[in-house]
Amino acid sequence: MDIQSLKSLLEIQALQTLGATENASTNNLTDNNSIFSDMINELLGEASTASNAKLSSLFASGTANHSDFVNQLTMLANNSEGNSLESLLYQGSNAVFIPESVKQALANNYTGTKLDSYVSDDVIGSTAYANSLTGANQYAAIIEKAAATYQVPEKLIAAVIKQESNFNPTVVSHAGAQGLMQLMPTTAQYLGVTNAFDPEQNIMAGAKYLRQMLDKFNNDPTLALAAYNAGASRVTKYGGIPPFKETQNYVKKVMNYYTV
Repeated sequence: MDIQSLKSLLEIQALQTLGATENASTNNLTDNNSIFSDMINELLGEASTASNAKLSSLFASGTANHSDFVNQLTMLANNSEGNSLESLLYQGSNAVFIPESVKQALANNYTGTKLDSYVSDDVIGSTAYANSLTGANQYAAIIEKAAATYQVPEKLIAAVIKQESNFNPTVVSHAGAQGLMQLMPTTAQYLGVTNAFDPEQNIMAGAKYLRQMLDKFNNDPTLALAAYNAGASRVTKYGGIPPFKETQNYVKKVMNYYTV
């Protein structure tokens, strides 16, 4: 076991001890909610050697101090038994060991957060976007028809639908955009749509509009998407993707869905 891994263990115990002291409730290191105890118990639960049992007993007693477990961990690291503990700690890599209870706590705290909010805006084709277009399957026939009619890649149409409505055909934005491809009423009327909530009408019209934007901007999908989001006049005015955070993020996310 190297110095860094040992240092990490010590720091976790020190933080836990400090937290218990500040709460003035107990200084017991064997609190069931202790991150450090979770780590040690999970590590030692995989092996039952005499040395591991001795180390575990130090924490069970609630009287372990830095000297006690430094000596015991060092002994484990320097003999054959240390191979077991070290392999458990690293799991064959240099990753930091995190107890399952901590992982679960983190997962519970972020269940309501969108996955793509964790992905860097400038990561194109990120694996975090893998399988993100599966919702398009229910509209596959319509998307295929629209793609063939207007010569727009099927995946680009699906990527726009994903970003615009997440495949919800009845959604209405705060600005009044409607349906799968979020057509504004005036745009829908211009494109001949009589019911923006009808999936076929909506997708066919959205694909037609995308084709118009691709034609206008030399088949550059990023500029076509920027125009779809912010308007063609603004793309022309700025000579590229407008300097609006919303539009820039929109283009990056749709391109992630499209290129993954």
